[in-house]
Amino acid sequence: MKRIALLGVGLLLVGAVLATPVPPYRPPSEAVSFSGPLLGGGRFDLSAYLGQTPLVLNFWASWCGPCHEEAEVLERFFHEFAGRVAFVSVNVQDPSENARAFVERYSLSFPVVQDGGADVAWAYRVTGLPTTFFIDTDGRIRFVHQGPLRPQQLSRYLERLLEPEEEP
Repeated sequence: MKRIALLGVGLLLVGAVLATPVPPYRPPSEAVSFSGPLLGGGRFDLSAYLGQTPLVLNFWASWCGPCHEEAEVLERFFHEFAGRVAFVSVNVQDPSENARAFVERYSLSFPVVQDGGADVAWAYRVTGLPTTFFIDTDGRIRFVHQGPLRPQQLSRYLERLLEPEEEP
């Protein structure tokens, strides 16, 4: 009898947890300034970019399957939009050798910031990888894309990022 009662209480507790609504994802509205070590050496400081150029900020990891899907797309658009949009990626909680192998495999040539403690990902409220933020020259986050970017999607985001934002 005790077992049945305990099982009933356990099921009620599980039901209560599952019935609790999950708050909707809310990314920050402004770019969160950060600095960190670059995979190839040196340091990156986001504040050097803010106010200068629109920015694509991509969070990824080598163990993330969808990150592999979008890596070549990001590299291609990095070259296509050179001089108009900056691309920076943040490698989240990867050993350096794994991140280097990923960068070499896809010949990534944009800056790669190492975020071993996931502090930058946490500041941007990243809940899954890959996640990409599109930041305008004023430092406002205009768009957030969760999941791998397809060429058509990235093209549209970049076109809209480069358009002047309409006043309300």
